[in-house]
Amino acid sequence: MRIAQIAPICLSLPPASYGGVELIVSSLTESLVKRGHEVTLYAPGDSKTGARLKSFFKKSLGMGNDCPEFCIANANFAFQDADSFDVIHSHIGFYGFPFSKYAKPPVVTTLHNDIIKENDTFFEYYKDVCTFVAVSQNQCKRMSALKVDGYIHNGIDVNRFQFSPNKKDYLLFIGNISKNKGADIAIKAAIQLQKKLLLVGKIDPVHKLFFDQEIKPFIDNKQIIFESLADHTRKQLLYSNATCLLFPIDWEEPFGLIMLEALACGTPVVAFNRGSVPEIIVNGKIGFGVDSFEEFLKAIIAVENLDPWECRTYVEEFFSVEKMTDQYELLYKKLMREKEQGQRLLVRLVNPGNYNLP
Repeated sequence: MRIAQIAPICLSLPPASYGGVELIVSSLTESLVKRGHEVTLYAPGDSKTGARLKSFFKKSLGMGNDCPEFCIANANFAFQDADSFDVIHSHIGFYGFPFSKYAKPPVVTTLHNDIIKENDTFFEYYKDVCTFVAVSQNQCKRMSALKVDGYIHNGIDVNRFQFSPNKKDYLLFIGNISKNKGADIAIKAAIQLQKKLLLVGKIDPVHKLFFDQEIKPFIDNKQIIFESLADHTRKQLLYSNATCLLFPIDWEEPFGLIMLEALACGTPVVAFNRGSVPEIIVNGKIGFGVDSFEEFLKAIIAVENLDPWECRTYVEEFFSVEKMTDQYELLYKKLMREKEQGQRLLVRLVNPGNYNLP
């Protein structure tokens, strides 16, 4: 198949540290290339890929520099080649919608992030411009106004993550340092259980006040330690050695890729039951999904009884990049068949005299 993959413009692929969407696009692209597909990746020019790379921007723009005019220009650049492909896979959210509406080949849009602002007119106009795919059942239900075709869970290349059965006595939090990610809850739990906590993440300007008031006063670099964003090598080490990953989210997170990354390293996850958590975490096997702070504390203690190898094999079986690619391949082929059938029907309607010919 001739497949276009359209990535966001802020980060190069694969991302050096932060960048869950970019990691998924990169993993899917390289997996499709290995399977012999003719893939063109639309991404910043400093990306590395085995696919054909086409770039509107020679270098990635950096986090927070994805202003609307740049994103629209990038989408326009990619969709101008639409007729060259059998299927187009957009990972750029609503910036691809206007172009998807008039593209000839089938367009798949993965909803890596929720479209936050509910707008009935917007949804009504664009609800069927392409095939929308959610990344979890939870998101699929919440985005139903867009006529979401279904969901495909994200997958990771497990071989890129180092497994370790031996754990050190520290808890780990990785992600944006923000209220909805629960960094303050992680600190509260660590203090109450008298455990060491490593906080690793980025601080967006909009969350600077939260960091200064709710996080910074507790950082002593002894029990509560803060690190800025870690690269892949550093993250592997942190994941592999941690007692568990804390994921105390306070919002409907569409997926939560760090859960898979920790599990691949043999590290269980303790999370609040929001968003996709109930779809990923199997209680008592690879971690715990909880509904209260009291349950959160008990679960952190209980993870010591879990088998790290169970965590690793679970991801290999259910959340590998191969399984994700299988599902997207099936979807691409389904859409291509439907398009071909539609074209044959159109020919028959235009030429009714040939309708009954063998």
